Amino acid sequence: MAGARVVNDDLEKKSYSAIFLLAVGLLLAGAVWAVWDDNITRRPWKRYQTEFSLLEIRRAREALQKESERLAAEPAYQEITKQLAAARESLHRGESARRLAALQQERAGVQVPYDETEFELRLVKSKLEEAWYELEHAILTQRPTEAYRAHIEELNREKAGIEERLAKRQQQLDQADKEIAELNSAPQALEEKLSEMEAEKQRLERKLEGVALRVGPLELPKIPKIQQVVLEEFDRSNFNNPLARVDRCTSCHAGIEKAGFDGDPNPFKTHPHRNILLAKHPVERFGCTPCHGGQGAAVNSVEKAHGEVKFWEPELRHGDKVQASCIKCHIDVQVAGAEIIAHAEDLFVQLGCHGCHLVEGYDGLDKVGPFLRRIAAKAQPSWLVRWVENPHLFRAKTKMPNFLFSRDQATAVAAYVLDASKADSEQWLSSRPLPPGVDPNDPQRVAAGKELADSLGCRGCHGLADGESPALVGDNKDIAPNLSRIAEKTDARWLYHWLKNPRAYSPTSRMPNLRLSDEEVSALVSFLLTLGRQQAEAELEAKLQRPEVIAEGKALVRKYGCFGCHDIPGMENESRIGVELSTFGSKPKEELFFGNHTDIPNTWDDWTYHKLKDPRTYQTDRIEQVMPQFDLTDKDIKALRVFLASRTEDKVPVKYRAPNLNRATALVQGRRVVEKYNCVGCHVIEERGGAIRAHYEASPTLAPPVLNGEGAKVQSEWLFGFLKRPVPIRPWLKVRMPTFGLSDEEAQTLVQYFLAQEAQDNPFVYVDQTAIAPLDLEAGQQLASVDYFNCFSCHQQGDKKPEGPPEGWAPDLGMARERLHPEWIIRWLQDPQKVQPGTKMPSFYPGGPEDIFGGNEEQQIRALRDYLMVLGKQNTLLAADGVSPQPVN
Repeated sequence: MAGARVVNDDLEKKSYSAIFLLAVGLLLAGAVWAVWDDNITRRPWKRYQTEFSLLEIRRAREALQKESERLAAEPAYQEITKQLAAARESLHRGESARRLAALQQERAGVQVPYDETEFELRLVKSKLEEAWYELEHAILTQRPTEAYRAHIEELNREKAGIEERLAKRQQQLDQADKEIAELNSAPQALEEKLSEMEAEKQRLERKLEGVALRVGPLELPKIPKIQQVVLEEFDRSNFNNPLARVDRCTSCHAGIEKAGFDGDPNPFKTHPHRNILLAKHPVERFGCTPCHGGQGAAVNSVEKAHGEVKFWEPELRHGDKVQASCIKCHIDVQVAGAEIIAHAEDLFVQLGCHGCHLVEGYDGLDKVGPFLRRIAAKAQPSWLVRWVENPHLFRAKTKMPNFLFSRDQATAVAAYVLDASKADSEQWLSSRPLPPGVDPNDPQRVAAGKELADSLGCRGCHGLADGESPALVGDNKDIAPNLSRIAEKTDARWLYHWLKNPRAYSPTSRMPNLRLSDEEVSALVSFLLTLGRQQAEAELEAKLQRPEVIAEGKALVRKYGCFGCHDIPGMENESRIGVELSTFGSKPKEELFFGNHTDIPNTWDDWTYHKLKDPRTYQTDRIEQVMPQFDLTDKDIKALRVFLASRTEDKVPVKYRAPNLNRATALVQGRRVVEKYNCVGCHVIEERGGAIRAHYEASPTLAPPVLNGEGAKVQSEWLFGFLKRPVPIRPWLKVRMPTFGLSDEEAQTLVQYFLAQEAQDNPFVYVDQTAIAPLDLEAGQQLASVDYFNCFSCHQQGDKKPEGPPEGWAPDLGMARERLHPEWIIRWLQDPQKVQPGTKMPSFYPGGPEDIFGGNEEQQIRALRDYLMVLGKQNTLLAADGVSPQPVN
């Protein structure tokens, strides 16, 4: 038939089963792969959690096994176990067992009638309730009540009889229970002892139950779950809207908060500073990424979670760089775990980095370099050229950086600053001639000057020998100039008037006024002039006068930004020459200029390290760089790198920052004043400093005082006045508290700083001396007398000094009422060593006299305190010896 379809029987009979089998196989393999990839490959946190859970189970089993073995080997445990088994055995056999069975049977025989009697009592009580209702109803309906009252009386008699029978049965039960308890007391006491000995074992058993998933007899790892912390309103969108931050770090780092995994590899390891950091920064409140960076929400790979993804910011911070996060929340970074960032901030401020670079929060700080408006009166011209050319050749540890000037450039810079300061210098010198008495060739005068330099306190700041450094900024920078070559740079005239009154030369000088006599100044200058010899170069000094050289120097000073650290005439209105660093930590590596270097890894860390190591390393023939060379150690460079990493665009919300902002601000501002004037050169403050004490090892009581706890010790009003105008507290000391010429603001800042150290919220002290009982004053006077504590055998009285060597003397107690805080006096008398370890003040308590206030030591201490609070006032007390009414003064 035309057009009919022809069927190929061979084709119809062909089998496609192999193709279908292959397709099904591929489909099945794809499905298995998809499930595997989604649940295993892309969820590595499941594997980590499972591995950690198995690790916990194994550790718990091992600890439990170890504890069980320890108990089994302990003789006391074995003995109690045997005693308990014997006690239990005795309750099942022998006379005790028969007696116990009889008592239990007897008790059971009493319990049944007791229950029946109790039921009868409940029944009578219910009938009484009904009878009382019927009586009250009769009263309300004005019916006769005699029958109802009689019925109630009958029920009450019945109730009383039942209660009597119930009480007897209760006595029988109590007696049986008592005898049963006596029989069981021995095993129970042993069980309690055994339980005490097994406390750790029981704790480990509970721990094992908590870390494992029990399925019948099996202990399986727990089912993995995403662990996350949500930090509400932590981040900000591009439109400044608050965003929550999600941290899932503990999904992998399962052991980060748990103790005992310190030696395990990541991600199972315990946080290395768990006790310090996590104790105050719990993960459930602060998460992980605020400190460590990374991509907290990512869990599908280690690389993504750690932020090791192109253009992801911020990347994971490793090692010391984590401390860059501390300063985002803590204004005061002098806290445990933040030692590097604290060191770095101190370096940044004291090296004067803020002079060239604007950084938010550090823009109002003082210039760190010397005052140059009168430098022509101070510096020998040839020396100044050599100094500008390379200050590190003259003083290796100077904070002044090396600008790598050529000799001609250094000459030009020196010429400009000498010319710019010439008029002011001549005016200053015109009224300050050199007084007679300065003679560096007089051995006696030089020796007297050296003795003064050694004893007055100069060595708390200055080294007098080559390489001597009493106090350092960072690892290798002197906080004050080393004076071993001072005579090379200046002359006797300037030295004399500088030592006499440093602020008369430089109104912003950090050098204090030691209140020296003319004789003392002359001796000191005579000694200092022996330290070095001037090297004048006539041709060079002539060149310094040339106008073209001066003009070149002015351009160089402006170009290199010398005015960032120094007050220079003609440069008052110049702005910083360096780039702003307020957000340098957020700068991507793509925006950093590596010059022609191919040997430096292309990372932010490496760029920053090499920039600080060799500031002009990225300079090319086309691009000039002017940052000077500081010659910092690797330790200081890496610390500064941490500080720069903290300067980022992101800000931490207030609710996540450290509390007590006012106290932290007071501490930070106070430390800056302390660092500015190097108070820690002489004093120990916050457990650090006191370099000068190295010269008083044989007689530490003759060294400047330790100021730990000063905020709780002294009254704020007195401290403010003392800082403004120091008065001798220990007049026998040779070392001298100088006058720093502090402004009111600086003195108040220091007062608030000392108060903040001791968390003293109330700076005011008032003692109502009229409210002190005469009996207390009399008792206090007796306790201070020679018959008891003999206080004035050590403490000075006005101009009367104690007997014995000065090492054992103590301050005049007549100053106590204005100087010391009343509550501190009490703590001091209770335990002087606790308040100030190593003090020579003896401890009189406990062990006070029994014949004053009946031996009540607390009352005696308060009486002594009250006595000191009025000591020295006119017409108040008898003298300490009890002889005359003259004041102890």
